[in-house]
Order: sequence, then C-alpha cells, then structure tokens
Amino acid sequence: MAMTLRLSDEQADALRRRAEVEHTSMQQVALTAIDTYLGTPATPGRRTAVPVDELFTAFGDLPPMDRGRFRADQGEHIDNAAHFDAYLRAAQSEQST
Repeated sequence: MAMTLRLSDEQADALRRRAEVEHTSMQQVALTAIDTYLGTPATPGRRTAVPVDELFTAFGDLPPMDRGRFRADQGEHIDNAAHFDAYLRAAQSEQST
C-alpha cells in the first residue's frame, strides 16, 4: 500500500542521518521503526483496548464522578512541564547520536 507520510524537518533530517549510518533507504528505516513499534507490547504509556463489559465489571461499583471536579483534580496530579521536559531531552538525545 502506498501512502504519504508528512515529517517535520527535524524528523526528516534524523531519518536521513539514520539511513546513511545504516547504509539503507529512508523508507526501510521508517518501515523498521513501524514494525518495531507495532511489535512492542503495550506499556502503561500506551493505550490498550479494553472491552466495555470488562470496565463495567472492574469499575461498575464506583459512584459517578462530577466532570468538573475530575478535571480540576487532574491538574493536581499531572505535571505537564516535567513530561514535556523529558520529551525534549529524549528528542535531543536522539539528535546528538
């Protein structure tokens, strides 16, 4: 199947460099990356599909939650700045290799 993949300039440069290092095509590097990603078991950071009946079994006895309160509580537990910083560090690490 043919498809168009739009990459940022940074992604294209990194893909090109990796292909040069591995003496292969950019397409082969991209296909290998996709195969690796799809073959990796889901981790807590990746979403997995769970049948709705299993969710009801696991959480059906919990009381309903107010949406506004839930969103307010999320802000207390999520540190977006730290997550973004870690993401940037990982990207910079890949670029330096």
